[in-house]
Amino acid sequence: MDGSQLALIALVLAGLTAIVVPFVFRAPGRALRKQFIALGTLKGKTRKEIVKAVGEPGTETPLPDGRTLLQWRATGYHIALVFEPNGRCVGVTHEYGRRVIAGSRHNAK
Repeated sequence: MDGSQLALIALVLAGLTAIVVPFVFRAPGRALRKQFIALGTLKGKTRKEIVKAVGEPGTETPLPDGRTLLQWRATGYHIALVFEPNGRCVGVTHEYGRRVIAGSRHNAK
């Protein structure tokens, strides 16, 4: 093999790595995002409904006004929801991930 063939092989391998590694690495985030999307509009849903569908949150933070902030994270995706003291979701306070559009349909800021 000459140098140009080796360079071409290295370039192809680098390109495949640049595509495959992020795809595999972000798989948990894509799965979590799909679970939230399947729920539809989050505002008004109960904490139990959401936890049953997507699992327990990673963090729970009591807010000074009596509400609770729950956050779910997976590699490549993060969502934070505020809940009233009665357990009803007020809406999304933060959502981050690939292909997340600001003001998405379940983002009730």
